[in-house]
Amino acid sequence: MTARTTAQTPGTPTWLDLWVGDIPATATFFRDLLGYDIPDGTPEFGGYTVAHRDDRYVFGIGTEMPGQQHDLASLYLATDDVEATVARAQELGATILKEPTEIPGHGHMAVVTDPGGVTVAFWQATGIVGYGAVDELGFPCWQDCLTGDVERSAAFYRDLFGFATEPMGDGVLLARLGDDGHFTIGACTEVDDPHWVSYLLVEDLDAMTARARSLGASVTMGPMDIPFGRFVHLTTPGGAPFGLFQGTGDLPAEA
Repeated sequence: MTARTTAQTPGTPTWLDLWVGDIPATATFFRDLLGYDIPDGTPEFGGYTVAHRDDRYVFGIGTEMPGQQHDLASLYLATDDVEATVARAQELGATILKEPTEIPGHGHMAVVTDPGGVTVAFWQATGIVGYGAVDELGFPCWQDCLTGDVERSAAFYRDLFGFATEPMGDGVLLARLGDDGHFTIGACTEVDDPHWVSYLLVEDLDAMTARARSLGASVTMGPMDIPFGRFVHLTTPGGAPFGLFQGTGDLPAEA
């Protein structure tokens, strides 16, 4: 279990937004599924709201971006200079979706599409560092980058933040910063657009999967066992992808 109170090393996954067509419905889904405290959004921020657990931030829910075809999950990677990161990302073949923007009192953000077609955001913290914790129940614990071109996406993150990538089998790569693994990079299916799956840690994955389905979620992969746990890919009733993960006692060492 790891609380987060300071800005993270550049490249570290640090925040998750769900950009959706129906903010209240998405908030209700996650309140019912995992018991989050999710206050109503305010018109000042377009209805944007944040899921809390134990008075700590977990993820955000905001309105869909112009031209967005369906509900989307966007992972934010930490940076200490969002303008320089976006400029370098563009040099490496990324397409800018949202230019660097200040969120007063909180930080600076930007959004791009990587060369493999995956939407990824950047966060330069000035007040809010991102998740209040990782690897605690209900908080993010892992990420998958599901791309239309594994090598192009992998090269992008290697060149942008200095990730090292290594094979994990079945065409999947593990992305590391130093000794720390942060996400995997694998191919999306032919019927899916490139996207991120961020996993929320749960105690009983099968029970929570059944609960999610009863609330209108769809299962897109799994549940499946891996050497250090069990996972499932789902979409919210509105179509935003997310994952659930149940770890074993070996999880910290493996991660």
